[in-house]
Amino acid sequence: PSSLILLTVLPESTSFVLSLLLLVELPVLSTSHPTPKKLHKDGLPSLFEQMRWLLNLVQGALNNLDTELPFDRNIPSLPTIHSRPQDLAAVEANGTLSELSSGLNSFKLHLDWLLHWQNENGLESQETKKIAKHIQFINTMIHKQMPKLPPQSTTFSLPAPTSAWDMFQTSTIVLRRLQQFCDWYLRALRVLIHQVKQRQ
Repeated sequence: PSSLILLTVLPESTSFVLSLLLLVELPVLSTSHPTPKKLHKDGLPSLFEQMRWLLNLVQGALNNLDTELPFDRNIPSLPTIHSRPQDLAAVEANGTLSELSSGLNSFKLHLDWLLHWQNENGLESQETKKIAKHIQFINTMIHKQMPKLPPQSTTFSLPAPTSAWDMFQTSTIVLRRLQQFCDWYLRALRVLIHQVKQRQ
């Protein structure tokens, strides 16, 4: 029987279109909801910078992969952004940080799965390790900002890869989805930062 690694399952995902996000920037800022006072004023800008660094790491890793190859692997457990660009007008801090933390936790578990099987096959990626480590760092930051966030799930099952090609597909798909995820939440954090400045 195929080996299984325990990780977290999130709802089934659909494809995410990055180009839609280009429609959004300043127009949404004036109608955004206020940010709760309990967030430290420096917390959101620091979180924004760490997410931007994470995006840089992911883009660097993707630059070393041939992402134009045809992939037939589906990973429904990966987080998906279901929001539309206009939804940025309604972001609020508590919900945004909670969803960001949950999504990052899921990506971390998928990357841990990859690292396990890469190590088993002598293919361990330093880039993947850096990304996983930075995700954990960001999630720690979020939990310091939001100490009452519920505990995150740490278990789920994903079948063992059947080949090096299977691992390559999985790695590329996870990184591309993480790139899209980072792009969305950087925009959401920018809105929240603007909210804080408006209240000062």
